[in-house]
Parts: sequence; C-alpha cells; structure tokens
Amino acid sequence: MELLSVVRVYRPLRGACYTQPSRAISLFTGQTMRGAQHTSVLNFPSAAPPQLNIDDHALFLDLDGTLVAIEERPNDVRAGPQLRALLNGLSSDMSNALAIVTGRSLADLKDIIGDGVYHAAGIHGFEIQRGARVSRDQFEPTQLAAAREDIGRMLQQRDLPALIEDKHASLALHYRQIPDAEAAIQSIAREVASAHGLRVLQGKMVVELIATARTKGYAVTVLMAAPPFSGRIPIAIGDDRTDEDAFLAAKRMGGFGVLVGERRASAADFMLPSTEAVIAWLNDGRQS
Repeated sequence: MELLSVVRVYRPLRGACYTQPSRAISLFTGQTMRGAQHTSVLNFPSAAPPQLNIDDHALFLDLDGTLVAIEERPNDVRAGPQLRALLNGLSSDMSNALAIVTGRSLADLKDIIGDGVYHAAGIHGFEIQRGARVSRDQFEPTQLAAAREDIGRMLQQRDLPALIEDKHASLALHYRQIPDAEAAIQSIAREVASAHGLRVLQGKMVVELIATARTKGYAVTVLMAAPPFSGRIPIAIGDDRTDEDAFLAAKRMGGFGVLVGERRASAADFMLPSTEAVIAWLNDGRQS
C-alpha cells in the first residue's frame, strides 16, 4: 500500500436590505476548543442575493468550491487569468474591502490567485493578512507533529490511502478519491484529535485537525473592525460547513451570508448554485 502524502513547506507571505427566509430551524452548528456547543437559527436559502454594491458592501470570499472548482488533489487548483483579473479589479473598485477567507495557507492562496488581493485569512483564521502585515495565532507544534505520526500509522494499518495535507497549523485528510472510506477516516480524525487536544473541522470530502480555536468568523470580525472594511455591510460567500462561522459573523454585523452549491440548512440567507454563478454575480456587481 502506498500512502499518499502532501507536505506543504510553510513560509511567510512576502447598507443593504434583504428579507429573511420564512423557513428556519435551530440546529447545532459547531464546537469550541473546549467542546462547548452553540446553536443558531439555520435557514434553507434558495433566493439569489441582492446585487453587489461596490461602495457599501465588504466581501469575504471562500476559495475552493466558491471561486474555483474543487479538485481531487488540492495542489491541482489554479485560478485562471480571468478570475485573477476579476479579483484584482473588484478589490480596487471596492477600495480593497475584499478578502479571501480560506482553509488554505496564505502561501498556497498567493500561488493560486497572485498578489492582487490585499486582505486574506488562511487556515480558517489562523493567519490574517492586512496589506503587507500578516499576523498568526500561537499554537504548540508538537501537538500536530505527534498527531501526524499517529494518523500516518493508523492509515497504514487500515490500508487507507488518504491524502494528508500539512498546513503547519492544521492537518487535512482528503478522501475524495476513496469516498467509501469516509466513516473510517473521520473516526481516525476524531480519535487523534481527542488524543492531542485538537479541533476537528468537517468539510467536503475532507476532515481537518486544527491546533487553533480561530474560525473564519473570527477573521471576518477582525477585518471588519478596521478600514477599509469598517462602516461597510459584510457579505460572506462560501460553499462548505467551515464557512458557517463566517456567515454568522456577517449576520451579526448587519450583513448576510451566501451559500454556494446545493441547498441545505445554513446560517446563510441566500444562495448561488455554482462557482460560475458566483463569478457572474461578482461581474454583475462590478458593472452596475
């Protein structure tokens, strides 16, 4: 059995109105580092979001599954020249009140989209870029080193060729190529996370063990506290359950979330059906 493993080398990076959907339920949406639960009213969004206003809105965009299609291997993802030009131009039009908020590292993000976006958050809020300044949360590296060793051993023992992505502050186990192994891989992730005091994040065909309590919602909140975001209405757009914290943060500050992809229970108030629809919505807003 060949254990597929990708190890990333960590390096530092050089007012709108809307209607609430009537159908809502209250569901468990997440866990803190210490395991405390919190709940929120979730919707089943189906309506498209109102038009983007480049003068009033602030944008917080997920990457994979939102701006670019999800690939079987994370390092196969690339942003084409049209998407790069759109993000660069839209960021400029919005006085840089646009941020990419992703589970990827900032180094990966730069490789994919280039230098045109001045604000970003990587590894679910672990690292936050504001212009030329990057801040990072503190964590204990030995936790993840021991966890990675345990994961590799357990995958080998069970003959599971999952892809391990080391993001420095988290470990992601991708199983898109072996979907039938989902239950086994998630069981391994929970066991290892419990043994090493790590947090588990569920994504699309991926489960992540993360050493920080920060979330995408934390990143949105921090960025909204200062120019060029402050005073604007936040819009968070994403496709995955890891984006729910960003939706909640945007809503708390008078904005809203937009779910991308299949309709499901979400803290988002609106939805767009695909990455293509997201790009079209951004282009329409820029041209209005």
